[in-house]
Amino acid sequence: MRVVTIPATGESFDLDRPGAVAKWNRALNRRYGMENLRGHGNLLVRRIERRRRRNLAALVPPFDRALDLGAEDGSLAAEWRGKGRFVLLVDLDAAMLGRGGAPGAAADAMRLPVRSRSVDVVVLSAILEHVLEPEDAVAEAARVLRPGGCLVAYVPWDAAVVRLKRWARRLGLRLGALAEGQAPGHLRTFDRASVRRLFGQVAREVRVRLDPLSLGYYVEARV
Repeated sequence: MRVVTIPATGESFDLDRPGAVAKWNRALNRRYGMENLRGHGNLLVRRIERRRRRNLAALVPPFDRALDLGAEDGSLAAEWRGKGRFVLLVDLDAAMLGRGGAPGAAADAMRLPVRSRSVDVVVLSAILEHVLEPEDAVAEAARVLRPGGCLVAYVPWDAAVVRLKRWARRLGLRLGALAEGQAPGHLRTFDRASVRRLFGQVAREVRVRLDPLSLGYYVEARV
């Protein structure tokens, strides 16, 4: 039994029950989603989020068709949508997708409603730490990529995030809904080696870069 709790509300979810993962995802989106980071009351949090968005957008190559997995309201894809013809937003939370103003599909990242070898780019930003089986999610993303296609990802540097929040609390800085310790909803933590192994299972070329100023690892992987 895999039970997770949202600290701010006390809600608990047994992720092994049918439908529980989708309910948990919706609850996380409402409390800790990207829109909350963009408009956060702490200037440092907002700057980190802006840098993450810029860094990720810079990695997305020109494309014909792309997927944004864990897209929420589509605001992240808006940063790089102009590089290609078509972007499909994918998220478990259909209500969140409805805000995006772009084509969307409510679906599990491990069961994408997309044909094999049909897209040029798949973006996975801050999603792999939330899924039950990240290896399966990466394999599924690789399945829908055409040969030579690109996986682009951001994976949080959780060890540094925990330390930063600890120091912020000590200094009396306002963190709002950001919980103490590891972020709510993170089922797995990663370091550079584990990120490289994760993408190395499906890609012929993997580049992993740590950016301390946005507290995360950036991945470019060619299949």
